[in-house]
Parts: sequence; C-alpha cells; structure tokens
Amino acid sequence: MLPVDSVLDLAGKSKLSLLGMGFDVSSSQFDVSGDVTEPAGLATRCEVDGIEIAIETTAGAHSAYAAFQGDEKTPVVPLSAGWQGFMVTDDLEATASVLLSCKNWSPKEGSGILVTADSPYDTEVTESIRLKLAQVATGTAQRAADKTGCETQTGDTDKLTAPETNARTVSADAATGTCKGMTSVPTVRETAAAQAPVEECVLVGSLRLFAEYGPFSDASDAVINGKYGGHDAPSGVERSTAWTSATCQGALGIGYYHASPVEGSDREFTSAPLNKSERADIQRFADQSAARHGCDSPAALP
Repeated sequence: MLPVDSVLDLAGKSKLSLLGMGFDVSSSQFDVSGDVTEPAGLATRCEVDGIEIAIETTAGAHSAYAAFQGDEKTPVVPLSAGWQGFMVTDDLEATASVLLSCKNWSPKEGSGILVTADSPYDTEVTESIRLKLAQVATGTAQRAADKTGCETQTGDTDKLTAPETNARTVSADAATGTCKGMTSVPTVRETAAAQAPVEECVLVGSLRLFAEYGPFSDASDAVINGKYGGHDAPSGVERSTAWTSATCQGALGIGYYHASPVEGSDREFTSAPLNKSERADIQRFADQSAARHGCDSPAALP
C-alpha cells in the first residue's frame, strides 16, 4: 500500500538501496475495534527507515489521538489540493493524517481509511520534508483505497504544497480562514479554511475553538461517555467546555465543535459564563465548518 518512490524520497534513499544492507523495513498487523470487520490488509503499521505509517479504517481507529494532541504550540494545518487531511509540526517531528470516506463501506466495514505518517527520526522538518511527508500520506491513502476496493474521492497529489508550520495571527476583521467572521475579540489565530478532519481557531486571549470529525471526534477515552465528543447531549456547556455537534456523511460521522479557555487561563464557564458575542462566535465557527464538510446544521448552544 505504500507509494514506493515517495517513501524513498522522504527517507532520502534511492531504489538501489532496496538491494543493499542497512535499509530497514518492517510491518505488523493490528486490529481496530471489535465492532469492525476491516478489509483484508487493514489495519497495518509500517516502518521504513525511521518513517512510521499506520493504515487503518476510520471506524475504530487507533492512531487519530496520537496524531493530534491539541497543543497551542503545534497548530493543526490543513493539507492542500482537495485532500481531507492535516499536518502537525513541532521542532523535531511532523505528523500527517489523511482521511478518506469510502462510499461503499458501512460503519461495520470501517466507513473509511485513515492514514497517519510521521517524518523520519532525527531529521529537521524543513519545507521539503513537509511536502514529501504530505505526498507519502496522500499517496498511501490513494493506494490503500485502490487495494481495498474503497470507492472514494481524493485530492490531487500532484498539486500538493508543503503545509505551513504555524497558524497566522490577524485582526478579527481581516480573518479569511477558520476564524472568519469572529467578533468577540480583536485578534485571532487561524489557518486556511479547507476540509481537514480537524480545524482550529484561536480567539487570542479568550477561547480555543476546534472542529473534529470522524475518528478525531471520538479519539479521546472520554468517548465512552457519549457519542458527541464524549458527551451524551448534542450540545451543552460545562465547566471548561462548550460544545455543539452535527451529523455528517460517511466516515466524517459526528462533527464535534467545542470551545475551551486558552492555555494558561483559569477561567471556568460556570463562574465566568460565555457572553453573547462568544456564544455567537462558537456557533458561527461550527456552522461554517459544518457547511464546508457537507454536514447538517450544528445544534444550537443551550
């Protein structure tokens, strides 16, 4: 399922290296949720000369939470060229995730394909490495779909560009991406508005807003408490979280949209309730993200 040329390029190797010593390749099978009967060949984890790649069904996926930890210093940046994916980059490593919805797979058959790929160990995460990693993740997703009979719509690998490493900080009225239309603060931090399965908008000094889909909306241990990002109700406000949700198609499952105080804040919504403009921003963020992903309208905040 791996795109050989792209993987070798990311590893900094030529095809001749496949014939020699010192080139390490290994793979192992693993099971996703017991509720899923995955296609032959899934789920599998590959390691190629320090590059780790996991290929699994979106239903019951293991790798979603590992790919996305929600650190403010490592923003979620969408992939380009029509791919439903994103990259998270820190000083030492980058992780790319790609989600494909398989129109001919039911949830019990896995719903879709999730590919998670890490950059090589001990390699500086340059612009070139980020582009090569994006090509590996998307190429693997395409080959996995072809080999498992997944009927899906992909992006264009030839038009991929290297994801940025940072979100952009702009005045709220100049925002054109994930924070477009926010009014509760003067400054926001955003990424491009695409169709990534995780999206982020930071209302600087106030709130962090996230949209999460498919395996990313239920990637926390708390999901055992309810299907709406770990909640029983489709919308609500608790001490440190305000959320809403929407029903989406295929592998996107439930869209989970939530807000929490920015890192370092001791604010609690029970003692410092959301004001009218903050509530409007949370709802607007959810509505805009849901529309881009083809989901139903999110529930109203209570």
